[in-house]
Amino acid sequence: MALVYISAGSNQGNRLEYLRMASQLLPPAVRILRTSDLYLTEPWGYKPQPSFYNLVWEAETDLDPESLLKYFKEIETRIGRVKTLRYGPRVIDLDILLYEDQTYQSQGLTIPHAMMRERRFVLQPLCDLIPMEQDPVTKKTWYDFLQACPADSVEKLDVTLDSAHPLINWGLRSYTMGIINLTPDSFSGDGLMNGQNTISGALRRCEAFLEAGADILDFGAESTRPGFETVPDNTEMMRLVPVLKEVRRHFPQAILSVDSRKAAVIQAALDCGIDWINNTGNSNDKELDALCAGSGKVTVLMRTDPLRKTADEYISPERILERVRSQLLDRVSSVQKFGMKQNHIVLDPGIGFGSSPSIDLEIIRQTRQISLLGYPILIGVSRKSFIGRYLSRPVEERIAGTAAVLCYAILNGCDVIRVHDVKFMKDIARMSDMLRK
Repeated sequence: MALVYISAGSNQGNRLEYLRMASQLLPPAVRILRTSDLYLTEPWGYKPQPSFYNLVWEAETDLDPESLLKYFKEIETRIGRVKTLRYGPRVIDLDILLYEDQTYQSQGLTIPHAMMRERRFVLQPLCDLIPMEQDPVTKKTWYDFLQACPADSVEKLDVTLDSAHPLINWGLRSYTMGIINLTPDSFSGDGLMNGQNTISGALRRCEAFLEAGADILDFGAESTRPGFETVPDNTEMMRLVPVLKEVRRHFPQAILSVDSRKAAVIQAALDCGIDWINNTGNSNDKELDALCAGSGKVTVLMRTDPLRKTADEYISPERILERVRSQLLDRVSSVQKFGMKQNHIVLDPGIGFGSSPSIDLEIIRQTRQISLLGYPILIGVSRKSFIGRYLSRPVEERIAGTAAVLCYAILNGCDVIRVHDVKFMKDIARMSDMLRK
């Protein structure tokens, strides 16, 4: 691992948000260790433009200098940087300041950064981290350079860059939702209501999921596997509430979601401080729709009604798409009657609900067309039976099939993947994002 120092700046739009985006796109190839204070600085080189927010990250990476530079350019493009005049305005600017104690020179890259010794907006945040470290070329300390630097306007801001709390920005990348089953009868065999201490088991799983890169933790206390038995409201709440309270206390920055089809359960979860609602109910539950709309929370709306009238009815690909889109729009209409904001809605086409293996495959093939409804799309296929049907694999051997389906879905517009195997699927999502333009 190489120790590197990275300068980051933004002077367009929501500057703090763009810096947060960059901090969350850097991993896993670049792991941030420390962050300097944040500074408001006058533009350098071209004056008629807004002031910058600037900071420096101490980080570690396995990438060589040229690969790291290319990685930064890809991140800048994903966030929305476009070429303008030299030293002109930009939504994000990432530069390699130092790479270990090496000196490096190529046509497009100089390390240490060529002009950092005379730029106070670089030296000030760098000296927050390593004031007495020496420049590998001149052997002077960075504090010495700061003292000799012209007194440009560099103002320390009373703002903290919070990169711990995931920033959901649709279209920037795909997001991974980890499944926490608080049930004794989960089809996937990972239910936590199996005689062990449910709270401690849930905390361990949450910690593992978050370390593996989960963006959202989704808790469910009623199985929705084929042939499931309805769980009474009180039972579902007894399973959920103690766990949610402890998870929120231990992981205050995590985005927590609850998967339920009952208004009373969702209300109890809201009282515990959840951030998302995974609404698996139907369009006839006005109480639940009103609750979701009034909560102000991001809400996943899932298609649940059967896609065909009888088990042997043939349904064409065109008809499948038409019915899926129609059911999803019905769900949207139901919650919007109660004032649900459009930017709070995520759609789930309901793989495995009122369908068949062949229909499930066709829904996945139609991910791009479903995304054209204009809402973020969540896909939940993890370990599901249609994968087992086509691969002849038991539940515990469906990870490769799940990965193939999710890669296709992400490349065709899926925004959130709901999975059991977070560490493995997070890598699938990251590489799919790198391939997706």
